[in-house]
Amino acid sequence: MFREKPGSGVVSETFDTADQADYFKNLVERIGGAAARAKRAIADDRHGRTTSEVLGDYIESAPDISTGTGKEYRAVLGRSGLADITGDVGIDLITREDIEAWVRHRSKTPTKRTKQPPAAKTVANEHGLISTIFTHAVERGWCPTNPAKGVRLPKSIKAERAILTEQEFLTLWGKFSDRYKPLVWLLGATGLRWGEATALQWRDVAGATITVQRAWKHGSGSKRELGAPKTARAYRRIETTPKVIASLGTPGNPGDLIFTNTVGDRVNYQTFYRDHWKPACAAAKVSTTIHGLRHFAASYMLSQGADIFEVSRALGHESVSTTSDVYGHLIPSRTRPTVVHAAALDALRPPQIES
Repeated sequence: MFREKPGSGVVSETFDTADQADYFKNLVERIGGAAARAKRAIADDRHGRTTSEVLGDYIESAPDISTGTGKEYRAVLGRSGLADITGDVGIDLITREDIEAWVRHRSKTPTKRTKQPPAAKTVANEHGLISTIFTHAVERGWCPTNPAKGVRLPKSIKAERAILTEQEFLTLWGKFSDRYKPLVWLLGATGLRWGEATALQWRDVAGATITVQRAWKHGSGSKRELGAPKTARAYRRIETTPKVIASLGTPGNPGDLIFTNTVGDRVNYQTFYRDHWKPACAAAKVSTTIHGLRHFAASYMLSQGADIFEVSRALGHESVSTTSDVYGHLIPSRTRPTVVHAAALDALRPPQIES
């Protein structure tokens, strides 16, 4: 219940969801009852392209987006709950205030799965997709501007990343079966992503060099399919040692996968994590993720004095700034500026006069 104008009669609107009703209530408070009703009436009459329709056009127009990736984009948009806030309106009617309202709502509302508000990174990822949708709509001429651009997002508080020690890695590696020890060792020795390592074929190995030129991607349904690596920089050659190569086993046909499960198929992440990774971690008394082996490799390289630019290339990061942001605190100082400065001050310190 609300008034279109101060002193006017009380009117009401009906909505499909409580979130839409809450959004309209806030809209009334922001722009007034009459303007809020007018905006809703325009949306009902015009019914321009919705965000989901624009996303569909974006996916169809991009030849490099696989069927599985497109499905994942649609799932991300659905989970974001944007339509629950704005309603199923044309994209040209969504304003910056609407996106800001969505950010506030999304950041504070518990999810069905975790019963907790989503992580700041989750909100940022969803916002990134929404902004991409609006950018596409602007390019198509379906809306004048991108209202998601520049909207402030919640900041994530990064806890100190727990990195495996060398001994913890060796203990963990020792808990795996002989079939999977080579895979775990390769991940820890090179920092390869899971989807890259498990997509390696024997043709990718030459001497002590591994060439990364494919990775597992989302396919139709729950299936995975081989596709391009994550970024252009992810195409790379990684130098390692003859012992690491020898540990991979006897080479098969050039197109055969290097790592397979017991029936000769690709190593499924979920199955490996459930049946092998978790039991090994429990037996080794360590707490880490499979991706933690990538962090272990990067931190070990940097602690040994490796150049951060070369480490960035080895990891396949798109930019060296990514490597610096994630692992910069692990780089040992060569000039020790704080020690040099403190020593200089120590030399200037007057002798302590004892009373």
